Amino acid sequence: MPTAAKTFIAIVLTAGAAILFHAASTWSTTNLAPFAAFLALTLIASTLKTRIPGMTGTMSPNFAFLLIGMVSFSFSEVVAASFAAALLQCVWRPKQRLQLVQVLFSAATLPISCAASFWSAHAIVSYLSPNSPVGLVILAGCFYLSINTVLVSIVIGLVQGQSFQQVWQNCFDAVFPSFLVGILLTGLLAGSVTEIAAWRKSLLLLPAVVLGHLYLMSRHRSTADANYGMEELREEELVGSTSGRK
Repeated sequence: MPTAAKTFIAIVLTAGAAILFHAASTWSTTNLAPFAAFLALTLIASTLKTRIPGMTGTMSPNFAFLLIGMVSFSFSEVVAASFAAALLQCVWRPKQRLQLVQVLFSAATLPISCAASFWSAHAIVSYLSPNSPVGLVILAGCFYLSINTVLVSIVIGLVQGQSFQQVWQNCFDAVFPSFLVGILLTGLLAGSVTEIAAWRKSLLLLPAVVLGHLYLMSRHRSTADANYGMEELREEELVGSTSGRK
C-alpha cells in the first residue's frame, strides 16, 4: 500500500476515534427504548447492502434511518448508531475476505460523515429556520453524501493509483440516484407528522427501503447478466475469427 494511502487512513482512523470518544464522553439518552428501536431498524437496513457498480465497496440504505435519527436523537446516539451500522455492514455476508484495515476505515468513515452532517445541518437550520425537520434532513443528507463519497474516493484513488476526480465521479454517479430518493423520502416523512416518534417514522420507512433494495438487486443482476452475455459473445467472435484464419 502506498505511503500516502497509509497516512490518509491513519488520519481518518484518528478522526473517527476522536469522534467516538467525544460521543461516549457526552453520552445522553432521554429514553432507552426508542433509541433501541431506532438502532435495531438502522442495523436491519445495514444488512440490505448492494455492491457499488464498478467498485469493491457496498452501500446500504442505513443512511436514511440515520438522517431521521438526526432530527430526534442526540449527537452521541446518532454516532453510536452509525458506528454499529458500519461494523454490521462490513461483516454481514462479505463477498470477499475481510481485511482489518477495511473494517476499521469503514467504522471510522461513517461516524465522521454522520458527525460532520449532524453539526453542520443543525448549525445552519438553527440559524436560518429553527424547527424545520425537512430542511435539517435535506441539508444533513447533502453533507453526508458529499463527505462520505469524498473520503471513500480519496482512499480508493490513493490505494489504486487512480485520479481522485475520476474515482469520485464514478462513485457519486453510482450512489446519487439512491441517495436522492432516500433523502427526499426521509425528508417528507420527517416533516409529515412531527408528533410521531422517530423510531415509528423509521418503521414506516422500512417497507420502502426493502422495496428499493430488491429493485437495486434485480437491476444489478440484470446488468451482470448482460455483461456476462457480452463477454460470451466476444469470446465466440474471437474463436470464430481464429478458426477462420486457420
